[in-house]
Formats: sequence, structure tokens, C-alpha cells
Amino acid sequence: MLELKQGPLLVAVADRPAAIVNAAEMPRTERAFDLVEARVDLFAQQSLDGCAHDCARLEASGTPVILTIRSAAQGGRFTAPDADRLAAFTTAIAGGHASWVDIENDATIVDELAAAVAARAGARLIVSHHDFARTPPLDALLAVVDRCHAIPGAVAKIATAVKTDADRLTLLELLARRPDRTCVIGMGASTDLRVDLAARGSLLAYGYLERATAPGQMSAAETHERLIAAVPRYAARAAGD
Repeated sequence: MLELKQGPLLVAVADRPAAIVNAAEMPRTERAFDLVEARVDLFAQQSLDGCAHDCARLEASGTPVILTIRSAAQGGRFTAPDADRLAAFTTAIAGGHASWVDIENDATIVDELAAAVAARAGARLIVSHHDFARTPPLDALLAVVDRCHAIPGAVAKIATAVKTDADRLTLLELLARRPDRTCVIGMGASTDLRVDLAARGSLLAYGYLERATAPGQMSAAETHERLIAAVPRYAARAAGD
């Protein structure tokens, strides 16, 4: 089981079931990532149909699956009621298809999902906030992180658009003030900040398996190589694998 103290952890993002199937076919020692994120809202059927078995294979092999069904309100494509998402999340957790789940901080099902995650040993909850238009002021972001952290064991994930040096400094300061159980991502044309934040303690770094799913996102393979070069602890862990 992955421990948060092993971070930064590299998440490989899958935007279609075939990407998960391919990841599951890879030998564990050849996977240049720690977790696989199933972006089910981007799948044609918006379900794990066609890859549930492979999600379970990844889980059983020691590569956890993050189930994400991102709402349209925070940059995804899911527009159905939250109750539909809750059923999909709980089924996946109970069925061994995912042990991590990602839910937006403004979703109506956060508390119910948190209870479902808490009931399964080893499961993790990511409570996320996305702003594709700007980087809000530091005080506002700190308040979001604190609300996420109020859920026992939850990882707070903040992803904002970075357009200025001030935005960059805001995200770096956010991470400095809330270093534990926090993932901070700067979305934009520059990829350096993604690596810099991971080097400074951001818990998760994201890279795509086939296609980028957010501005500035690199492939999982490139992200892996850049993390090796920039983060000694990550490099040491990768060498140990």
C-alpha cells in the first residue's frame, strides 16, 4: 500500500478505458508511475465498463486506481446528478476497482463519500478544487485547503490557472503553509511549476498516459524523468523499484 510519506507520488491519467487496460498489461517494474487515475467523466460511457477488471488488476498488483468523475462545474464532463456519481464511487470501492477517489470540494456527496472511503481499509479520499480562469488569493485557497483537511485523512488538491509570477508565488506559499496532505498544481503553458511544486512537497504530480487532460500537463513518462532529475527522494525511490 502506498504511503503518503513516500511522496511525491506520480499519477498517470487515463482518459479512456483502453489506457487503463494497457497500463494493467505493463509489468509492475516497468510502470513509471505510482497510481493510475481513471477519468471516467472523459470515457465515452462515463463508466468503468470495459476496464473494471483491469482496474482490479492494477489494484491487486500494488498500483492503486484513483476514480475521478469530474463535474462540469469544475472542468469535467459529468452533468448527471451527484447521486449517480455516489453510486459509481461506492460500487468501485466495494468491488476493489479503486482504492482512491477524487471528489470536488463543492460536491453535495462529499460527506457520504468520505464515510464510504473511511469504511474501507487503505482507501484514500482526495477533495479537490479547480479554477481554470485564475489563481485566487492566498487566503481564499488556504480556507479551501482547511475545509478539505477537516475531513479526517483527506488529501486536499488545489489546481489553478497560473498566468503571472504572482500566481506562481501564491501556489508556492500555499504549499509552504499547508505542506501535509496537500497537492498543489499550477496549470498553464509552463511545465516547470508542476515539477517545482512536487520538489517542494506537493503530494501528487499528474502526467497523462495518452492525451493531456489539463493545461500544461506532461506525459507520465516525461514527468517521471523530470521528477527523477529534480527530486532526490523521488529518484531514490525510483531506483529502488
